[in-house]
Amino acid sequence: MANMEEPPRKYFSERHGRGPTAEPVSFETLRRLVISALDSLREQGYMQEAFGIECVDGDSDGTLGSDPDAYFLRVIMREGVWPYWRSGQEFRPRGAPPEASQAPFESWDLDTLFDVVEVMHDLISKPIEGRYHSFNECGWHYQTFDKIEGQQVFRNEMNRVLRLADPPFELNEEGHLVERAPTEFRQLLEAPVPPGTEHDLITSRIDAATTRFRARGASLDDRRHAVRDLADVLEALRRDMKNVMLSKDESELFNIANNFAIRHNNRQQRGDYDRLIWLRWAFYVYLATIHAVLRVRARERAR
Repeated sequence: MANMEEPPRKYFSERHGRGPTAEPVSFETLRRLVISALDSLREQGYMQEAFGIECVDGDSDGTLGSDPDAYFLRVIMREGVWPYWRSGQEFRPRGAPPEASQAPFESWDLDTLFDVVEVMHDLISKPIEGRYHSFNECGWHYQTFDKIEGQQVFRNEMNRVLRLADPPFELNEEGHLVERAPTEFRQLLEAPVPPGTEHDLITSRIDAATTRFRARGASLDDRRHAVRDLADVLEALRRDMKNVMLSKDESELFNIANNFAIRHNNRQQRGDYDRLIWLRWAFYVYLATIHAVLRVRARERAR
């Protein structure tokens, strides 16, 4: 299914390349915004199927049972996740330090926050049908849910926030957090290779390189390895490249890989450069070149 993410509306300053949304936010702000998005979905009933509902006539468990926190302990080995908010009935003894009244989420680091986001993607579902319990304004009790639609809404809401991280992230359709591609390259990442492309030699390597490069927490070595894999794909396509590119352009692509410590290691290689910037540039240039060569080759073969 194609990603139907709705682009966030841009207001005046951002449309003109200015304003706070033009810069990444701090981790504390990012965490606050993620929690705000979770709160909004919880209030709309998107968590009822998994977590149940509190009711004046008696609480009802969801699919996770009476101890949802144990689920997080099982799947991500993190305890004290649920409920993530500060309880309104929590009592802080006189003289206790302020942190005693903190909400659980206020102690989360980046890994915990992102783990919880991925787990919540698995659990979320859109409420469809239910009844309104008016006594004491208890609220809506839902009986039917749509998980696929709920996950799409969840991705839309979270990706509006995650794009503000440094580097920007996004939830893909599998519910995995990956580095968000620059806008101009998003279509490239989603583009399929032409039918008939060699799977083991080309397609599987492109997929593996893309996954490795964009993976959450990818190191410089991971990214270098991904770019090297794309360079190997270009090597496999070198004969085809000679037919669709100027020879100088072709040779320069391999000079980049060979001279900037991407494919081999020797004393003549350049290492005095901003590796992350160069690797990002090389990754998208190589990926775009591969797709261009494959499409020209497919067109020639179809004649």
